[in-house]
Amino acid sequence: MKNILTLMVSSLILTFVFANCNVEPEDPVLLYESEMNGGWIAFTQNRFDEAYFRFHQAIDVDSTKAEAFSGLGWVLFKQDSLSKAIEMFMAAELMITPDASLFAGHAFALNAIKNFPSSNQMADFALETDSLWYFPFITSLDFNDLIVLKAENFFMLGSFAQSLREVNKINPDFKPSLTTPTGIAALANEIEKLKRY
Repeated sequence: MKNILTLMVSSLILTFVFANCNVEPEDPVLLYESEMNGGWIAFTQNRFDEAYFRFHQAIDVDSTKAEAFSGLGWVLFKQDSLSKAIEMFMAAELMITPDASLFAGHAFALNAIKNFPSSNQMADFALETDSLWYFPFITSLDFNDLIVLKAENFFMLGSFAQSLREVNKINPDFKPSLTTPTGIAALANEIEKLKRY
């Protein structure tokens, strides 16, 4: 009886061991989503090194999707690695499913390096993709910030009338005279007042 019991226990142990040796690798779709979720959680908590690592892990799982490259771009932007951020955003634009957040991040990074015409172009792409865009990982950032960004870009390019048109989308009652230095200064002050980025 003792031998039969020992044989049964041994059989169960061997069955368990062999069953665990044949476990399928984790589903790549679920793994990608897990890394992306972890990356964005770290991003929202300003743990940028961890976010950077998690987005890289997601790229290792699937290098065809835009979101991981976009995530890296946002991380690098927040770390002031502007040229690397722009490289990531540009790479992401060639991937599957680029979205408004990708174009918005690219617009902010281009503004930071004073490439104002290209920044406006990316802001337009973001607004065309989603006219009511908001960035879920920085809750204070939305389509209004892209409008202010465009106003700042036009101002820096000396296109004061176009800059004012953008400002008036947010504050239609603001009507300075652009024929005077005082009016232009007032426009600059209004842009600074509206900026949240």
